[in-house]
Amino acid sequence: QKSKGMCDERIKNLERIDFHWVSEATSKKRNSWDEMFEELKLFEAKHGHADVPQKHADNNQKLGRWVSTQREEYRNYKAGNTQKSKGMCDERIKNLERIDFHWFSLNASKTRPWD
Repeated sequence: QKSKGMCDERIKNLERIDFHWVSEATSKKRNSWDEMFEELKLFEAKHGHADVPQKHADNNQKLGRWVSTQREEYRNYKAGNTQKSKGMCDERIKNLERIDFHWFSLNASKTRPWD
């Protein structure tokens, strides 16, 4: 992201040498999130909900872990804990909510021994 204190001339010079404002690692993380979000949309279309079990039976435990991570990052984001919320942002929250994503697992109560 461009610094507020950077002058226009310096910005132009950096862009002239094809400077990347977003690091490759950040770009990969963003692409990875988008890929997992697409997988979640496919799951939702197939199963009628986006509540992926953490140990998803269709040989896709990665999606289950990703969903669990989104919930954890959301809780941290809402609590103001930016270090633990990692890449969670309003845009991601809106995207997830568009597909009726639940921030708290609907399956959680089914796995508790006291229920």
